[in-house]
Amino acid sequence: MPKTYYNNYNYNGSAAYDVRSNAVPKPAQLPEEKPVHHSKPVPRAKPAIAPLAVLGIVVAAALLLMVVYSYVQLYEARDRAGELSKQLATAQTDTAKLRSTYESRIDLAAIEARARELGMTQPSLRQTVYLNIAGADHAEVLQVDQRSYAEKAWDAVTGSFRGVLEYFR
Repeated sequence: MPKTYYNNYNYNGSAAYDVRSNAVPKPAQLPEEKPVHHSKPVPRAKPAIAPLAVLGIVVAAALLLMVVYSYVQLYEARDRAGELSKQLATAQTDTAKLRSTYESRIDLAAIEARARELGMTQPSLRQTVYLNIAGADHAEVLQVDQRSYAEKAWDAVTGSFRGVLEYFR
């Protein structure tokens, strides 16, 4: 077979021409697999829980519970205050109704008739007495205690001590 122009060049199907080499190209090989060495897992130390952090969490939780409890008490107090204000309004309207009923039932003629039955009469002009309280206004000056504060304090302490002794006698 005669050598043709294209036989001078080595090629492999769809691969590109290798002009520098007369050898047939080797198929590309994958690199050898390197075995993976599994090392023992390094034990990690458990993170210690700080006692101060635990105390802080407990205090924060206690404060949160106290705030919630105070809001519950505030709500209950407001609810109770609302109920009491309604009761007060009802009691005031009832009082006004009863007072008007009471005042409408007062009969002055019947009272005067009963007073006459008991022997009561209107006062006469002789029985009327007028008082004249004419006099000069006057003021009293109280005596000021001239003792020092230390003496007053000592008297207070001894007086308290005497009071306690008298209590237990």
